[in-house]
Amino acid sequence: MKRRAWLGVTGFVVSIGVLAAYLIGPGAGSVAGQQTDRLTGVVEGTEVDLSFKMGGTIADLKVKEGDEVKAGQLVATLNNEELLAKREQALAAYKLAVVRMEQAKKGVSLTDSSSSAQVDQAQAAVLAAQAQFEANKNGARTEEVAQLKAKLQAAQSAKQIAETQLERMKTLYQEGAVPQVKVEEAEMQYEKALAELTATEEQLKIAQTGARKEQLDAAQAQLQQATAAYKQAVAARGQVGLKQLDVKSAEAGVQQAKGALDEIEAFLKNASMTAPVDGIVKSVAVQKGELVAQGFTVVTIQATTDNFVKFYVSEFAISNLKAGDRVHLYVPALNRTVEAHVAAVAPAADFAVKKATQEMGDRDIRSFQVKMNVSDPALRPGLTVEWQVEGAGDGE
Repeated sequence: MKRRAWLGVTGFVVSIGVLAAYLIGPGAGSVAGQQTDRLTGVVEGTEVDLSFKMGGTIADLKVKEGDEVKAGQLVATLNNEELLAKREQALAAYKLAVVRMEQAKKGVSLTDSSSSAQVDQAQAAVLAAQAQFEANKNGARTEEVAQLKAKLQAAQSAKQIAETQLERMKTLYQEGAVPQVKVEEAEMQYEKALAELTATEEQLKIAQTGARKEQLDAAQAQLQQATAAYKQAVAARGQVGLKQLDVKSAEAGVQQAKGALDEIEAFLKNASMTAPVDGIVKSVAVQKGELVAQGFTVVTIQATTDNFVKFYVSEFAISNLKAGDRVHLYVPALNRTVEAHVAAVAPAADFAVKKATQEMGDRDIRSFQVKMNVSDPALRPGLTVEWQVEGAGDGE
């Protein structure tokens, strides 16, 4: 009995010693989590918190928890009745500003054309008055007197012919050969010829004797009046510059009104919330009709793409691993393997997976983070995956 007892005690002590040597020796890392050849990680994904850029009342919620959404899909809207009213006001103000600008431009064109015409007209009047004044002052030229004499002879002949025709018509009327209207027409022609003769005689008389003093004074006054009108027309032309300033002011008003309209349009756009990525609605934090503040998270979307896993790999297994390598991960929940691609290998160690002891030659073992992208649609954030490190560095 004693011998059997001693054998049992001895076996137990030896077993304890072997276990202790295994746990604290160089091979201890093979039983401590990710320090073994098989590493464990958790699938992670991207969560997007959606919020409005401004506060307001929730007008409509288009999604609920668990719904699948596509990028660009409408998720929620704020009450925008007040913004719509402000947009109508801003739009009306913008249209009015455009009309005023067009009117200002037309005013410049009309003022410029009118001013130029007035200046030209006044200048012509000055030249005409100047010529008339000089003619009255200096008297008529020899050529002008000769022309008037010839005109007088023609007028005398026309008067004699008209007088003869009138006498003839009267005789024929008395004989009953022509009606009364023919006599009246002959009388009108005679009176016209007589008036032209009288006017020509007066013009020739003035040309031969020269203008009287009152006529010269009148011509001088007319010249002064025309000169003053010309100066006034030139001064009025300066109004064009003022009209151009009105155009610039109107253009600035259009830009200001357009900016106000664009601002309201931006607010209206911000009243609608759309999904930025494809994913699944993880949570909805508000109800329809609820008042929310600017920046408050309304909906959280779990992206269905860009899932990834992070492993912390020992420095002894990292040497042949690089970005782009393809590896296979085992998913216990699915009981199958999935493909993954190394996205990044940390350039520096993160922490020690094994601390050194006081034993001779012992040291810390450093760990490097390795990020892998997984695209299998069956994977969801939170699932556990396992990676057999051996052979993991075989890239394609």
